[in-house]
Amino acid sequence: MTIDLTSLMLGDVDELFIEGEVFITSDHFVNTSVRKLENTYFKGSISGLSDGKFQIIGEVYGNMILPDDVTLEDVVCPYRVEIDDNFSEMVCDNSLQIIQNKLDITEFLWQNILVEVPSKVKKQGNDNLTLEGDGWRLITEEELKASNNSPFNELSKIFDSGKE
Repeated sequence: MTIDLTSLMLGDVDELFIEGEVFITSDHFVNTSVRKLENTYFKGSISGLSDGKFQIIGEVYGNMILPDDVTLEDVVCPYRVEIDDNFSEMVCDNSLQIIQNKLDITEFLWQNILVEVPSKVKKQGNDNLTLEGDGWRLITEEELKASNNSPFNELSKIFDSGKE
């Protein structure tokens, strides 16, 4: 999302209002758990402050598609990020740079979205999954404590029988 700051930098206006869809390329999803973003929008404003500084206020919102922690099925997770940040014309990082009076806030918005990615994702309806297969069964810590058995008990029985 690129914004022309010319009228703001010349002092013609005190504030630029921004509203529109944000397009995050799939390259950004590498090394993250985010599979896809849908319906991502930004609504806010940029205003000039003293000493060549700017303030960006608004919110970015939409849906992120994440994998379920157990089944890896797609889960739609809505998000809404409030943004209130200051930056100067001489920005040194890659998230915000003014080039020829234009500001691309896509990377800046992506970094703010990443903060909202939940650490655990569970799809509705996957609460009571039976997690077992041929010769294996996943047990919870509560089941392990209740049975007072270690999964290594069977293994120790085999080793103990070999000593006789």
